[in-house]
Amino acid sequence: VAVFPLVVFVPPKRNEKVFWRSFARNSLKELGFTEVYNYSFISEEQAEIFSIRDNLIALENPISSEQKYLRPSLIPNLLKNVKDNSKFPEIGEIKIFELGKIFSPEKEEKEMLAGLIFQRKSDEKGFYRLKGVIDTLLNQMGISDIWYDDYQATPEESPISIWQAKKTAEIKVAQEEIGFLGEISPRILKNYEILGEVFLFDLDFEKLQSLATKEQEYRPLSPYPSAVRDIAILVPQRTKVIEVLNIINRAGGELVRDVDLFDIYEGEELPEGKKNFAFHIIYQAKNRTLSSEEIAKIHQTIIKALEKNPLWEVRG
Repeated sequence: VAVFPLVVFVPPKRNEKVFWRSFARNSLKELGFTEVYNYSFISEEQAEIFSIRDNLIALENPISSEQKYLRPSLIPNLLKNVKDNSKFPEIGEIKIFELGKIFSPEKEEKEMLAGLIFQRKSDEKGFYRLKGVIDTLLNQMGISDIWYDDYQATPEESPISIWQAKKTAEIKVAQEEIGFLGEISPRILKNYEILGEVFLFDLDFEKLQSLATKEQEYRPLSPYPSAVRDIAILVPQRTKVIEVLNIINRAGGELVRDVDLFDIYEGEELPEGKKNFAFHIIYQAKNRTLSSEEIAKIHQTIIKALEKNPLWEVRG
């Protein structure tokens, strides 16, 4: 009698690289971004715009002048995408990203994730909108302890810096730098003939994938309600939102689920040289309903932490 052989089906081990690439792509698409695919080359003109010709890998037999060097960054071609598509006046905003490899003589090749928001009309909130995208992506990947540090170009970097001065931050997880977030400088945009503003993030995807693999765990939605409290703070003009956000998150600890900037005000009613930030602070515990007394206590802790800076005034 013919008998079918017994076979044990064992599911294959998950390929972490493939999984996290797909995860990141889907997350950004859900946040309203469109994925783009560019060639892994840049032109002589792009190399000159970014002043990076001395640190490039040149092709021996390029098929055209547009593909003379292996790309050292995803940024040049993403900006070219903006240039090509922003020609149409009916397009007021572009949100795109790319996940791909870059090449340099020292580090050979590395996988990066970069994305941007182009907006034709000036809007100071563009930086913080993109920061929210990064926070969401990293939180969905199970990566915690995210913070933003001041970035100052070194004297060697400053002549070729692509970032707008004082509108850039290093993205860090614990003490490890994983990328940058900032507004692209007017000099670069002028060379690309882009009329508008571009806010861009550039992340080391290999570090991201490694952190996600180490830290990822199932996090069910909390069945306990959240509570929202608003806070306004009067600060000097030079103060960055990131400085305030970092203090709020550190002082509030794990019971602060999220902090959203919803207003930046600069007007005649304010003292000279001052501006006002307004935030929603969302409080929520994983294992219980927070009492109004607990929330008030944490809120006061945050206010005291902010008021340690003598130049800051909490107004509500």
